[in-house]
Amino acid sequence: MKIEIPEDLKEILDEFLVEADEIIEQLDQDLVELEENPDDKELLNKIFRGMHTLKGGAGFLNLTTIVEIAHKIEDIFNKLRNDDLKLTSEMMDIILEGIDKLKEGIERLKEDSEIPDEEEVQELIQKLEAILEGKPIEEISSVSEEKRETQTEKPENIDSSKENEEFDFVEGVDEDIKQLILRFGAKDLAELLEDIILLAPDERPPLEVINKLENLIEEGKDIKDLIKPKGNVEEQREEKQEEQQQTKEQEKSPETPKTPVKKDEPKQTEKKKKTEKKEDVIRVDVERVEVLMNLVGELVLDRNRIVKLASSLSVEQGKDESDLEELIEAINGMSRTVSDLQDAVMKLRMQPVKKIFSKFPRIVRDLAKKLNKKVQLVLEGEDTEIDRSILDRLEDPLIHLVRNAIDHGIEPPEERIKAGKPEVGTVKLGAYQEGDRIIIYIEDDGKGIDPEKVKEKAIEKGLITPEQASNMSDKEAYELIFLPGFSTAEQVSDVSGRGVGMDVVASTIHSLRGNIEIESQLGKGTKITMKLPLTVAIIRTLMVAVNERIFAIPLFSVVEIVRYKPENVKKVGHFKSLMLRDEVYLLFTLNELFEIEDKKDKEFVVIVKVGEKNIAIAVEELFGEEEIVIKPLGELLEDVKGIAGATITGDGKVVLIVDPNSLISDKKTQLVGVI
Repeated sequence: MKIEIPEDLKEILDEFLVEADEIIEQLDQDLVELEENPDDKELLNKIFRGMHTLKGGAGFLNLTTIVEIAHKIEDIFNKLRNDDLKLTSEMMDIILEGIDKLKEGIERLKEDSEIPDEEEVQELIQKLEAILEGKPIEEISSVSEEKRETQTEKPENIDSSKENEEFDFVEGVDEDIKQLILRFGAKDLAELLEDIILLAPDERPPLEVINKLENLIEEGKDIKDLIKPKGNVEEQREEKQEEQQQTKEQEKSPETPKTPVKKDEPKQTEKKKKTEKKEDVIRVDVERVEVLMNLVGELVLDRNRIVKLASSLSVEQGKDESDLEELIEAINGMSRTVSDLQDAVMKLRMQPVKKIFSKFPRIVRDLAKKLNKKVQLVLEGEDTEIDRSILDRLEDPLIHLVRNAIDHGIEPPEERIKAGKPEVGTVKLGAYQEGDRIIIYIEDDGKGIDPEKVKEKAIEKGLITPEQASNMSDKEAYELIFLPGFSTAEQVSDVSGRGVGMDVVASTIHSLRGNIEIESQLGKGTKITMKLPLTVAIIRTLMVAVNERIFAIPLFSVVEIVRYKPENVKKVGHFKSLMLRDEVYLLFTLNELFEIEDKKDKEFVVIVKVGEKNIAIAVEELFGEEEIVIKPLGELLEDVKGIAGATITGDGKVVLIVDPNSLISDKKTQLVGVI
């Protein structure tokens, strides 16, 4: 259904879409948490408020089907928090189906300016209405079309005179609210508000009247709180006195008090205030931050150049020149300011990993249910921040790894009980910062990976030879999982086991200049760890050269640097090896890796980490550390292996940035089992 939004409401629509995304993203996590703790009133109220906000925004923009779904779900949570309904897993399935439909509606609104029409949401609305009516879940699918039409086709103006003969208003009800109830009939307040929202704008009551009604709903009131049956006043008084007496007796009873003790109330209020406190934020378009980051990058390059020029002047003119000293002092001050500015702008791009972690409770719940497994998800370090551009690319690899953990790792409940494990399996997804790196890990307490089975599969697929397999450690065997086309799954399923995915996961992590490692213990579980840079824009590098060409190696992949000594170099098969402190490293020269002519003797060896291995790369010259700004190579050169980008040095030269993982990747199969 196409939606026409007037020009003057376009800005409000953009705000609504951003807010709706945030609400729905949070709802996924909150709903799964609520399923585990169905009596958590604070959580119930939070979900209710979220749905109410979503419904209100959609109603203002006249997004009818989104309003209808949100309103039905809101009604369900109103009943849940008032203990009129009891939450079940089957009920949650239908609520989550409604959330998915809301997600779909928001996405369609963003992309095509349309929302689902009445027919598309008809079946879902029937299910939600059946929950509200308290019908058993098995009967929900058989809600009759006739009943739905009766419920949904309501005249705009309702003659409720007959209904109104049944009740009168309690004392103190606002006159505006009385008129609305008389007009629309004695129905639930939330439903009453929906009818008002769906009216044509010129038929709606004034905004202050709608606000009064919204306030009553937020207070948890219902029509029954505002009306009383007509009849003998004395009888009503006696009934009221009896109710008050019963309430007093319940309060005195120590067994099941229905109201909290008064002295606890201030603490609860204080806690609530703390939870609801929000930071002041300004929403900024990502493109603006990118432009700002590029400008700061250019400033960093200019600073590097000025610093280099100043140091060359210092060498030429000596240290006693007062003008030169002032210049150097001013440059140092500017350098500090630029560094602070750089840090501040980089923080603008940083976002907590919670942005993607919040999606996983729902993913784990749905997949565990599908596979008939019992799984609990533990999230750790959700506030850890990482560059947004890295975060956006992490979602798919993490989803694949979590699905693998549940499908291949966690055993069915009966198997776990036989093995002496808890019936419910645990998957941990966590993050923390370590220096200038972010560590993200996925850990399960499942059956673990059998290294021998991995080797057998690799031999069967022709990825390694039996001789190579016999020389491999367990860690090296786990590395085989990341080779293209490798899978240990016995059967192909729609969850995993198609032989694709893990190699894509590894290549994505490597393209972000990160590393991925697997640790596993048979029968105990598996842990997959990813080490990623904090940011992809500005990094520290080691500057090296071969044949008068300078290259930058990212410092986080450098393990150590040693002098090149020919006596420590040995020939092993087709490869050279470096002997260093009783360790053996495969040795390459940077010349052979980039196919550059070899003219001079090598002076240094840089040990770099590539996956689980440390590889030695010999170079002719070493210039030390330098902070650089990464520039992409453009479409024509973006697929060049071994190059992560380029930068401009202080003296104006263009330097290529080495990507050790992709540089060695085409030799990976040959390397397996060599050392």
